[in-house]
Amino acid sequence: MGIVRKTICCLAAVALVLPWLEPGLLRAESTRSLYKKGQAAEQRGDLETAFNDYTRAHNRAPAELRYKVALEHVRATAGLAHVRRGEELQRQNQPHDALVEFLRALEIDPGNALAAQDMEKVKREMDKKDNARTLDPGLSAEDVDKPGPPVHLDPLPNEPITLHMTEDTRVLYETVARIAGISVIVDPEYVSKRITIDIKEATPAEALRVLGDASTTFYKASTHNTIFVAADTRAKRQQLEQSALKTFYLSNVAQPSDLNDVVTTVRNVIPMVKVYAVPAQNAIVVRATPDEILLAKQIIASLDLAKPEVLVDMYVMEVRRDKLRNMGLSPPTSLTVTANNSTTSTTLNQLGRSSSYSYSIGQAAVEMLLTDSDTRVLQNPSIRAVDGQKATLKVGLRIPIATGSYTTATSSSSASVQTQFQYIDTGVALEITPTIHADRDVTMKVAVEISSETGTQTISGVAEPVISQEKAEQMVRLKEGEVSILAGLVQDELLRSISGWPGVGEVPGLKYMFSTQETERIKDELIFMLVPHVVRAVDDSAGAAREVETGSGDAVRLNRISPQPAAQKK
Repeated sequence: MGIVRKTICCLAAVALVLPWLEPGLLRAESTRSLYKKGQAAEQRGDLETAFNDYTRAHNRAPAELRYKVALEHVRATAGLAHVRRGEELQRQNQPHDALVEFLRALEIDPGNALAAQDMEKVKREMDKKDNARTLDPGLSAEDVDKPGPPVHLDPLPNEPITLHMTEDTRVLYETVARIAGISVIVDPEYVSKRITIDIKEATPAEALRVLGDASTTFYKASTHNTIFVAADTRAKRQQLEQSALKTFYLSNVAQPSDLNDVVTTVRNVIPMVKVYAVPAQNAIVVRATPDEILLAKQIIASLDLAKPEVLVDMYVMEVRRDKLRNMGLSPPTSLTVTANNSTTSTTLNQLGRSSSYSYSIGQAAVEMLLTDSDTRVLQNPSIRAVDGQKATLKVGLRIPIATGSYTTATSSSSASVQTQFQYIDTGVALEITPTIHADRDVTMKVAVEISSETGTQTISGVAEPVISQEKAEQMVRLKEGEVSILAGLVQDELLRSISGWPGVGEVPGLKYMFSTQETERIKDELIFMLVPHVVRAVDDSAGAAREVETGSGDAVRLNRISPQPAAQKK
């Protein structure tokens, strides 16, 4: 009964104390638990759970700085993960699921501009598919009054046709147009003539092209299912061909020369096109005919590629061995004679008259010492470089050296000397300019410098550092993963010194009894190695890497590829 009574009393005491406790104490324990759960989720890569745990912890304790820092740290990463997942769904032609991911990214990180851009892009594509060639009656006049794309002819059927006819040009055009399911309008100024056309198993698009070559005419799309035929002369082309405007945004411009190279190429390949560069936006504005713009698009796509990159592993190995051997007997080399009754400096005359002397002979020493030390230094820096761009890597220290001095006068007419210093770099310095070829070979212009402080030298009262330097420069072409030894430098020094009595200290049999023989051998070997690894290769599969027909003469006339029905693709 006593134990039960004590338990009841303890519970009653706790019940009386709990209402007086601060609510924040109990809440703090759960908040810390949420924070730790968020840390664990972040470590295992579950950013969504980490964001939710950090959010709850921050909402419970808004004044706690570490909760806010953790939340903001994971916010951008968690939002970006949803963006990447949405972009992958978009590439898999799942726009609705992609839109959900983009919305979740904006919910996590409202400032994520990339998610907003991708979401708008998905919405435009969905609207384009749902409202193809339809106009919403609810649009205002301002919405309707917007520039539209140039007129394009609908894809012509791919069923082959065979024609063996000698007829008027107008009649031939009308025959082919009737087979293709389109309408044709002939320029009233065109003088029609009889020609013979003989084609077999050709598509309607090919038949129109052959007919234009045979009759010296050309056609342009007036509507999506109507063509206008006129004489193929420069004057008529300038009169009838319409111009279009398109802005291209380049994704791989790293410096102004990249943009200028693309603009120069488009201008040289298509002389009649008007091209304007906008460096602030990494953009190119093109004004030309629809075919010329399509050709410019192919050229820009083939040139606006990510430049190849290479990762170069550098190995700097230095092996130094210092072997010191000190062996022999060092006899005394000094004798001191002192008069006992002399309290001051004693001359030779006083020393001769003194009857009491003290003799002091230097001590002899026996030395047998062997020191053998090995030093190995290995440095393994890595550097990543873009094709054609110089990359620099420096690993080491900066050492001050005196470069001059000047005298300043003070108010007390006394002068003070001020020394000027500058810092020099020591350690490993690597400069590399790679050129990455299509077969993944790498040509590198390399300059490697190894420097270190080996001592000091006093010049005009100032101790200056002595810098040792090894440098190698060369240009090599290597395969991916191939090792190149840039330089190997071997120094072999042999130092000998003798300390002892002259004469007998040099006799072969007695030299160790009357002298100390010191021999030191220093061997230093330095090796540089470079190993390139291509991390981004040359991409020649995009844009106009394939051959594209551009027409004849000065006018650009592309052969557009019509999409094939699914039955024909099989």
